[in-house]
Amino acid sequence: MSTSVAIAVITFRRPALLRGLLTSLQAQELPSDGEYAIRIVVVDNDAEGSAARVLEEFGDGTPYPIESVVEPEPGIPFARERSVELCWNDDALIFVDDDEVAPAGWLATLLKAWESTGADVVTGPVKGNLPPGAPPWNAYSDVHDSTGRHTTGEELRKAYTNNTLVSRRVYHAVTPGFHPAFRYTGSSDLHFFLRVHRAGFRIVWCEEACIAEEVPVGRTTLRWLVRRAFRSGSGDTISRLLIRPGAVSYVLVLAYASARVISAIGFALAGLLLGRKTHLLKAVRRFFSGVGSLAGIVGINHDEYRERHGSADGGGAVPGDLDGGAGPGAARVADPGSAPLADHPDARLS
Repeated sequence: MSTSVAIAVITFRRPALLRGLLTSLQAQELPSDGEYAIRIVVVDNDAEGSAARVLEEFGDGTPYPIESVVEPEPGIPFARERSVELCWNDDALIFVDDDEVAPAGWLATLLKAWESTGADVVTGPVKGNLPPGAPPWNAYSDVHDSTGRHTTGEELRKAYTNNTLVSRRVYHAVTPGFHPAFRYTGSSDLHFFLRVHRAGFRIVWCEEACIAEEVPVGRTTLRWLVRRAFRSGSGDTISRLLIRPGAVSYVLVLAYASARVISAIGFALAGLLLGRKTHLLKAVRRFFSGVGSLAGIVGINHDEYRERHGSADGGGAVPGDLDGGAGPGAARVADPGSAPLADHPDARLS
């Protein structure tokens, strides 16, 4: 029997980028020594179904069939959860973003790494393609590398949904996967994979399974860098407090945040004394990451994705939101019968 693998894509009003991704996915080849059944699942997070026009271009005759649905509830966690629901019976699903392009050999490399390592999760790097005229610091820094730098086979404590294969046993065990507290802020994937690691599953890095990402002009500014660092720090704190609420966790995240701020001062001094711009960039990132971590203790985060969905999307508070600065307690995800979330056996976060 062949191994069924679904490639899960969520998208929101980015037709040109979605077209580029789907074209690159349809061009992928499979390992010659394996039996795989590949399909693509697209979740359109636009209630108007704007992705339909692009999906019509990939009809009969494409190597890999495409299934698509509209998830009208705005927010990344809802779209991600819907994709898991649709891939529930596949042996594995691969998360990619709609602003990425898969180079030749990417899929085969990722599948081979999964086979050879026996890992529960396999994740790889994302290479940012900078737009023309981007400030030089974007090129010599790692600001567009959300996964860090690792060696093939290294075991990690976390991952993200931008280039990651997840075995079925993982998303059957760690469910629901994506918490609505991160509706517009991002970090729902970080929260999920922290729980995956905590549950004892192995997350393994594959350096060769690299995918490319188109970096928009808006993400090449220092203002974006500061906001992203703040959001990442806050998301990390909120994730950890949701997983393990209590005094011990508050002390640990406070210590982590303080260490980030102190290390930022060290990098800033070294950068000024040695004239190294990379050190100064790290100082900026670590400082605002530390500030974000402190803000996350009281549930404050930057709604980076609210601007894309717009304020008139009807997306008010939902069950499980961190609303009004209430702080990240042991939040309930939603009522078991709540339509926006997948109907999984377990309606609570563990």
